[in-house]
Amino acid sequence: MLKHYEIVFVVHPNVPEGELSKVTDKVTSIITQHKGEVIKFKEWGRKKFAYKIRKCTKGYYFLLYFMATPALLAELQRSLRIDEKILRYQTIRLGKGQIEALLTEKEDQDRKGEEYLPSEHEATPAEAIKESMGQE
Repeated sequence: MLKHYEIVFVVHPNVPEGELSKVTDKVTSIITQHKGEVIKFKEWGRKKFAYKIRKCTKGYYFLLYFMATPALLAELQRSLRIDEKILRYQTIRLGKGQIEALLTEKEDQDRKGEEYLPSEHEATPAEAIKESMGQE
């Protein structure tokens, strides 16, 4: 039975921009080859660490939501451990509420075909905070 997971992984900062796609393609291909399903993939970009990891102070962050069997998850984690380009990774099994929120968010983006933008009559989050504090 397929279960829903979220994985965040950090790629070494010395990996050239062109090879980042190869690293991410490798991760997604492991999932698809073992009959898993990638739900959503986000690149968070290059960020600074709070502390050094393997003598590095920065790394490229990626977020991946996917469905997999426990055997596939074990294989994915094994390959991430072996790959020297991956500095760290964290896998979390999603709860039922998180899955529903993720799927509705994906459906909304698929329907709109674009990023979420508030309508004219809808306040942006910053405006809503200012209004709630009585500031203008």
